[in-house]
Amino acid sequence: MGSAATLSPFDPAAEANRLANLFADFSNQVDIYRLALPDGTPDQQLASLKTQAQSLESQSQEFTADAIGATLDAIQNDLAHVREVTTQAKDQLGTLNSVEKAIAIVSSAVDLGAAIATGNPGGILGATEALAQLAAR
Repeated sequence: MGSAATLSPFDPAAEANRLANLFADFSNQVDIYRLALPDGTPDQQLASLKTQAQSLESQSQEFTADAIGATLDAIQNDLAHVREVTTQAKDQLGTLNSVEKAIAIVSSAVDLGAAIATGNPGGILGATEALAQLAAR
């Protein structure tokens, strides 16, 4: 009798993000290769490599967009709260008299953006709450 398969949780946002990174790295490697080719390499070959590197980079950006879309799907019930907190923090920035508080709020917003960009739903919700607490003070 065969062993039972163990299913691992599939995270579409994380997988799309991994693919985005892989394709971006591949694009960069193609550019490094192309730029290291010896003088006399036919222009047509150089142009082909450049075009292909750009295609890989475009695909990477599509995967990034897919990752963000999957992440937003995962937090859709909390998305209104994320927008509300972010808007409040942005609006409060114009009325602050403390540079230290402004830096703290902006840093917290950057943390939220990073959590969104990396597709971490738990991180997004935690960063949203941290920003909400800073904006409420």
